[in-house]
Amino acid sequence: MKLFIVILLLSTTLAAIDLDLPVSAVQNATSTLVLIYPSPSAASSNPACSNSGIESSITYLFSMEDLPYYNLHIQYNYNNFGFHLGNSLLKHPLYKESDNMFTLNYNYNDLSIGSTLHYLYNKVEEYHEDSTLFADIGLLWKNGNIATGLSIHNVTHSSFLEEQLPIVYLWESCFSLTPKSKLSIGFEKENDFDFTFKIAGRYDIHKFLTILSSYQYGPDRIGIGAVFKLKDISICYSIRTHQYLSLNHYISLNYAF
Repeated sequence: MKLFIVILLLSTTLAAIDLDLPVSAVQNATSTLVLIYPSPSAASSNPACSNSGIESSITYLFSMEDLPYYNLHIQYNYNNFGFHLGNSLLKHPLYKESDNMFTLNYNYNDLSIGSTLHYLYNKVEEYHEDSTLFADIGLLWKNGNIATGLSIHNVTHSSFLEEQLPIVYLWESCFSLTPKSKLSIGFEKENDFDFTFKIAGRYDIHKFLTILSSYQYGPDRIGIGAVFKLKDISICYSIRTHQYLSLNHYISLNYAF
């Protein structure tokens, strides 16, 4: 019964019921705040982010083995330009949703701008099938120990399943408190819904180990994760609570180049 309810909810509007799906274990731990621990998948949240590397992740949505969620993100930077390719796939015998994205960003001194084009596809067996294109834009500004980002999702006001996709505004500021610790504060606003407040912390226990944690208010959710690093390769494992459903467990593999 729980699986049926989740599939029914997924076939409507994810953000409206707080089923936003982080695309990596890092974002799962940080409540989708992306400046506190840069990774290639950050461009999926703010297109101005350009952290080179390859990142893949997997989770079973809300601990249900019938709902695997896969992600693959590649970011490559050349001179002042960055190029990002990403794919998110949620698959079940009765339900399939994929999001293919291409991001172009440009960095000039302390300012970065970017835009992402999404191709979203959704199919529920014997119910409906639909696809759409939509775009996001983002800005990122860095000044010493402070980084601030702003992004807007679905600036094209695109529709999906005969309804307009939500327009989401994301703001985040990240502060370097000490050489080993950072703090991020963010707000998320979706049209027709109240602000969501988020706060995340990072502490580098050792050059091989980083701890991430976060809290989201409206609705209440807690995330925590650990990143294990070995030279250019890192593995992150994280969990995040949900007010109604089971924990979300994520694992990600990241190769930086």
